[in-house]
Amino acid sequence: MNMKKTALLLGFLGCLGAFQASAQKSSKNVPAKKTVAPEIIQTNPVIFSIGNDAVKEDEFLRQLNKNRKDKTKPTEAEIREYLDLYVNFKLKVKEAMAMSLDTNPAFRSELSGYRKQLAAPYLNDKKVTEGLMQEAYERMKTEVNASHILINVSPNASPKDTLAAFNKIADLRKRALKGESFDSLAAKFSEDPSAVKNFGKLGWFTVFQMVYPFENVAYNLNKGDISTPFRTQFGYHIMQVNNKRAARGEVKVQHIMVRTGYGATEETNKNAKERIEAAYNELNAGVSFDSIVEKYSQDDGSKGANGLMNWMASLSGYPDEFKDVCFALKPGQTSKPFATDYGYHIVKYNDFRPLGEYKELQDIIKNKVTRDSRSEGSKTAVISRVKKENNFKENTQNLNEFTSKLDTSFVNGNYRFVAQSNPKVLFTVGTQSYNTNDFGRYLEANQEPVEKGNPSMVAKNVYTNWANEKCLAYEESILETKYADFQNIMNEYHDGILLFDLTDRKVWSKASTDTAGLEAFYNVTKGKYMWKERVNYQIYNCVDAKTKAAAMKMFNAGKPESEVFKKMNKKLKNALVAKDYKAEKTDATAAKLWDKKGVVDITDLDVNRFYYVLGIIPAEPKTLKEARGLVTSDYQEFLMAEWVKELRTKYPLTINEPALINLTR
Repeated sequence: MNMKKTALLLGFLGCLGAFQASAQKSSKNVPAKKTVAPEIIQTNPVIFSIGNDAVKEDEFLRQLNKNRKDKTKPTEAEIREYLDLYVNFKLKVKEAMAMSLDTNPAFRSELSGYRKQLAAPYLNDKKVTEGLMQEAYERMKTEVNASHILINVSPNASPKDTLAAFNKIADLRKRALKGESFDSLAAKFSEDPSAVKNFGKLGWFTVFQMVYPFENVAYNLNKGDISTPFRTQFGYHIMQVNNKRAARGEVKVQHIMVRTGYGATEETNKNAKERIEAAYNELNAGVSFDSIVEKYSQDDGSKGANGLMNWMASLSGYPDEFKDVCFALKPGQTSKPFATDYGYHIVKYNDFRPLGEYKELQDIIKNKVTRDSRSEGSKTAVISRVKKENNFKENTQNLNEFTSKLDTSFVNGNYRFVAQSNPKVLFTVGTQSYNTNDFGRYLEANQEPVEKGNPSMVAKNVYTNWANEKCLAYEESILETKYADFQNIMNEYHDGILLFDLTDRKVWSKASTDTAGLEAFYNVTKGKYMWKERVNYQIYNCVDAKTKAAAMKMFNAGKPESEVFKKMNKKLKNALVAKDYKAEKTDATAAKLWDKKGVVDITDLDVNRFYYVLGIIPAEPKTLKEARGLVTSDYQEFLMAEWVKELRTKYPLTINEPALINLTR
């Protein structure tokens, strides 16, 4: 989607008439047909109509009030001013529809993209999402250190395999509770490949860094607790919480580093240690930290900034021993030398910032929540509501019969569905029903090989997701009939995209590409684009003071410019260069030269520069090149006005004066 166009379109929707205001003057000269005052006041009367297209009071007031900061009753002047704008808008939409621009595939695709974006909030439960956001923020205040043991089991595993995995993890939990080392059990039995080396230890983590079910268990356990078995998409886990601490925020430090590299030799380590200790001794002797960075530090990333590092988050990728020292520093404090796998370090406290307030972080949190698996909670709530509101009915017998006939070709990824002559209904939602043929075609089109899985179980898992997505799709399909505000905004986007494209064709692009039309418009209106009186002068830039003095002397003696240049540039090319200028008196340099003539030396501007004033140029029109920006803008306004005039002649406009006046009462 074109981001520039999107921004312009949103601006247009926020202030209807933004690109049509220029038509006001011309359009007011075209009289509109007026209706006779009705005897009966209608509840939602037509304010105006263009041909058979009517704009009623509710639509007109909605658009009018959207563009008014003052929410008091609009005056008649305000109403008439906006009426003119909105009529122009509707005329252009009428023209776009007459040209069938709404049938253009590009238009349909673009409108569909906007609709998808606009529909998203209606397909999420706001209360659930807000609760998840608040939960995430509260969890951001705490960091967890945990270990786990994993027994793999596929989401599509048969009941037999699922039970076997559960029994295995449950047995390991019993052994841990009886006192066996959790680390040893993880190293021996965990099916997480990293457990052999890390003994199941996951280190420190916080919200959004683990899958949501895992995160839930971690934050609901106390230090030292071992969880009951729980399942994620990876299989069954048990978890032990090793520690918890308050979130440490972010710290900024200055850094001195002497490199060793991982697995450095004893000699390299010795030399590095001596170098860092020398640096530390100089710091204690009063030498500035910046100077020590320059002399000793080998950290290329921070040395150019006097050792100042970027903000460091508590759970960033730096070594734990490095972060622990940095976060332990107090204002003004400098650490003693310490080692990591990368080398030896000295750090100095620079600044600290804690976790931000919820209001500051809520947009970031919302973005993460909607992308995270926890958003399924909001989606599930909406699906439940949709099913209830739209009388969702499911036939499990037909589903069981269908899935029981699937063989290994389905889990192997080479399933071919044969349509049934009498398909059976699997579920209905609202006015839609879906049958075994629909599901069979979906399975064939979306199948993927499954390493381990019972065909019937795999298909039922797929069915659940498919049915839920169809329920959401049904809800999305009826948004216009269900929510008036959605219908209104979709109408605005529909008209706005049409009008944007047509206006670009008729006005914006035309003003830029119609060079003959632009030039003709300029020739008629060039008196509008005038220079005031200007001083014409030349600036002479000299290589040094000697060249300047010699050149000024020659000019004052009446020598022609060609002779001056020939002599000054004989030994050194470009020892003297010049440029011609014309400027109005508002220009700072021009003001100093305004009453001067001939050679002028203004040393406060540049010691190796002098000026030659040729005289005052009377007021004159700017060339098209000089005024192109203004001329193009005015030409656009002209094209817009002419276009509106043409449309007001082409389409019959009827204004209901009594209904219009009634809006002010």
